[in-house]
Amino acid sequence: MSLLWALRIGALLTPLVPARIGYWLCRLIGLAVFLLHRRARKHVLGNLRHVCPRCSRRWHLVQACRIFITAVTNYYDLVRLRSVDRHRLRELIEVRGLSHLEDALSRGHGVIVISAHLGNFNVVAAYPAELGLEAAIVVERVRPPQLFAYLCRLRSATGVRVLPSGPEAVPALLRLLRRNGILLVAGDRDVTGHHRAVRFFDAPAPLPIGPVALALRTGATLLPAFTIRLHPRRSLVVIDPPLELQHSGNHEHDLQENLQRVARCLERMIRTDPGQWAVLQPIWDREPTLAPLAEALGTVPVPEHLAVQAAPDEATAQPPASSPPRDRETPRSSPSIEE
Repeated sequence: MSLLWALRIGALLTPLVPARIGYWLCRLIGLAVFLLHRRARKHVLGNLRHVCPRCSRRWHLVQACRIFITAVTNYYDLVRLRSVDRHRLRELIEVRGLSHLEDALSRGHGVIVISAHLGNFNVVAAYPAELGLEAAIVVERVRPPQLFAYLCRLRSATGVRVLPSGPEAVPALLRLLRRNGILLVAGDRDVTGHHRAVRFFDAPAPLPIGPVALALRTGATLLPAFTIRLHPRRSLVVIDPPLELQHSGNHEHDLQENLQRVARCLERMIRTDPGQWAVLQPIWDREPTLAPLAEALGTVPVPEHLAVQAAPDEATAQPPASSPPRDRETPRSSPSIEE
């Protein structure tokens, strides 16, 4: 509840406090949390040791401190976006690679933007809505429920739709992609147990399979993108070319191979500036909980343009051509979408 009250107090004070002082206070608070929150500091340092095993302890400590400052500053920006900077979003963001997003939208099957918790991702998530595009973000269900509801109100202030992670969000995600909308998800941390272990930096880590599973199932373009804070109030957004996903007809093999490709993209993003990777939970050194796979995606028919690609393999390795495609014959369990 302390974070909830801090955000509410910040929302009241933000219009009254100059931005320069606000960002200075964020640095001070971030440093204090780094020094006092022993458990979170241990998690962050553990993550950084995987990002750069050969770096010195001093490097790890400096980057860990920057991560806490980044996390606090992101919450401050989230509050400012609702009350002060709502109509200045385009001035605060520089975008590179916008043509990749335009090309992905021209395909007409929806776009899944996958990123890491890097830089000022809360504010940048609102950018598609600022351009007049239909967009939604998938967020973690944080506790208590009052905090989750308040964060959703802050994030939706600029018109982006906020969806909680889990199978109940799948119908809304499918409708969004069918309308050629943009879905923004984070792929660097599993929060519900729907994951596969793939090599991430120097060791296997459980990464969420939802974005890859949804892209394979719907034919949506999987588009890597990330943001880096250039200045306390200004961010750079980099949109990379879309990922070419493997479609071999072997669902589990395709899932694992494509998730590994996502992991490589996430590594490149995080290496841009590890001190802005605002994840305060352990990624590797934990016991991941396994949740039962959601049934929702298993009832979604394969799009025609993907069914045509899969037909040769099905004709040679699966039932005769007269038989209905496997996805229509027996719905399979597929994962829900993670943050």
